[in-house]
Amino acid sequence: MTTVDFYFDPICPWCWITSRWLRDVAARRDVDVRWRPFSLLVKNYEMEGGHGNEEHRHRYAATHELLRLIEAARADDGEAAADALYLEAGRRIHHDKERWPDPADLLTAAGLPATLASAAADAAWDESIRASMQRAIEIAGYDVGVPLLVFDDERGFFGPVFSPRPEGQAALDVFDAIEVLAGQPGFWELKRGRDVGPDVGERP
Repeated sequence: MTTVDFYFDPICPWCWITSRWLRDVAARRDVDVRWRPFSLLVKNYEMEGGHGNEEHRHRYAATHELLRLIEAARADDGEAAADALYLEAGRRIHHDKERWPDPADLLTAAGLPATLASAAADAAWDESIRASMQRAIEIAGYDVGVPLLVFDDERGFFGPVFSPRPEGQAALDVFDAIEVLAGQPGFWELKRGRDVGPDVGERP
């Protein structure tokens, strides 16, 4: 079995697209996906001293609270809870266009106890989020964002970025190619200019 740690912030549409591709692959291959928090609030506004767009900061702060919620759900009920909560948050943010999803409502819709909702305002969960980010940076380097994939807790990089995501056999082919590249110690980067916005596809 291949273990893939998928680092994400719920606000990122590119993460959401890549997560849907990876869910599709995991359903048809021997792949165990672990959903790992990577706060764009922390990365862009604390670690890199970001400033300027206060609307972005405000939205990053809101989804940082969702990451706290996801970490609390994971601690309470394991990886499946983190999976279910990210899936529900992604539906609402990227398909239903909810700007500020209610934590208790998200938990209930994901089949999780609404009593966990207080975790969204509990900064104690930030330690877990920061530890997750630090691990991602140790593996993939500081100059990364999300989506970010790490294979078997040792090989990883930023991406892949899709719009739209590959489906069917193409989804599997892409995964195989990325896994091969991740296994090459001399591989660092592939990139090209992008002239399209995020195509999130149908609501799952």
